Amino acid sequence: MTKKRLVSLTVLLLLCSCSRKPASGPAFRGDQRALTDMAGRTVVVPRKITRVLGMSPVGTVLIYTLSPELLAGWNYQLGPEELAFIQEPYRHLPVLGGWYGKNNTGNLEEIVKAHPDVLISMGDPQGIAVADRVQQQIHIPVFFLSGDLKKLPDAYLKAGELLGNPGRAAELATECRNTLQEIETKVSTIPLAKRRRVYYAEGPTGMETEPGTSIHSEALVFAGAANVATVPGQQGYGHTPVSMEQVLAWDPEVVISGYDHAGTPGEFYRSVWTNAGWRHVRAVKNHQVYEVPQYPFGWIDRPPSVNRIIGIRWIANLLYPDLFHDDMRSATRQFYARFYRWQLSDAELDRILATAARESR
Repeated sequence: MTKKRLVSLTVLLLLCSCSRKPASGPAFRGDQRALTDMAGRTVVVPRKITRVLGMSPVGTVLIYTLSPELLAGWNYQLGPEELAFIQEPYRHLPVLGGWYGKNNTGNLEEIVKAHPDVLISMGDPQGIAVADRVQQQIHIPVFFLSGDLKKLPDAYLKAGELLGNPGRAAELATECRNTLQEIETKVSTIPLAKRRRVYYAEGPTGMETEPGTSIHSEALVFAGAANVATVPGQQGYGHTPVSMEQVLAWDPEVVISGYDHAGTPGEFYRSVWTNAGWRHVRAVKNHQVYEVPQYPFGWIDRPPSVNRIIGIRWIANLLYPDLFHDDMRSATRQFYARFYRWQLSDAELDRILATAARESR
């Protein structure tokens, strides 16, 4: 090959190389940017986000606490008791559905009409495949955040970067991190054999529960509870059915009554004291049955989102009063003011905590 032809070929190769798209990610316009989500996916989103929708209540609660003015809608219809603790401008947002629980699929037509700039998928890694599928279906970017309790600080920081609110995101991330570190450090000093044995009662009769491997019981275990429910978990919505014989065999020291959106609030808690089967359970005999505070979002799960930060503090203080000495009325006020921007009245505090700390009947 002549020197002239070699130079010409080299120039041609350089020109071809320069014309290729970068291998590091998709091409995007000047009004867009590429961000990496918590699944390691590169997502192209608008530089300025004006409307965002959570694909499930887990992400929606985080959006509401971080940048409620961007929230395009709710995933389910909040009841009047829940709406009473939601800021007025956001009580009237449309219900657009979502991808969560049993057979729940978002209303694609209504979601597209709402014109969100981005969807947030927040939860366990199984949601990554759903995020990819939905993104392909409606051509709206989907940004994944981990729903792991320990990763909430990172989820806030990622969401703050996405939504253009890094200052508030850092504030809430710090609050989450401090609470998680404090409780984890103290709980680590409790020998496993000394941890209180807890049954998480769900459903109108308490005959449904969550094993220790479920995201719905993650807050309980983190706060030092020894979950007695040694049963296989159910995917999705949870609520694993159990028998009275199993509960009697487990004989928990403490029963935590969960909130059932599908039933009547407080139904199990009110009936457990006089139920012929439950009266033989140690926790009932010793008046150690408590109901999860539930407004506007349950403190343990339903949804398992940032609302669990106040929940783990409540559970830790409830189970180990010799180790934790928080004034839960003050802690509740501070959490609601900081995360929900809601100044609780004494009457509202009484309502929230009414069945959460009752030692006797």
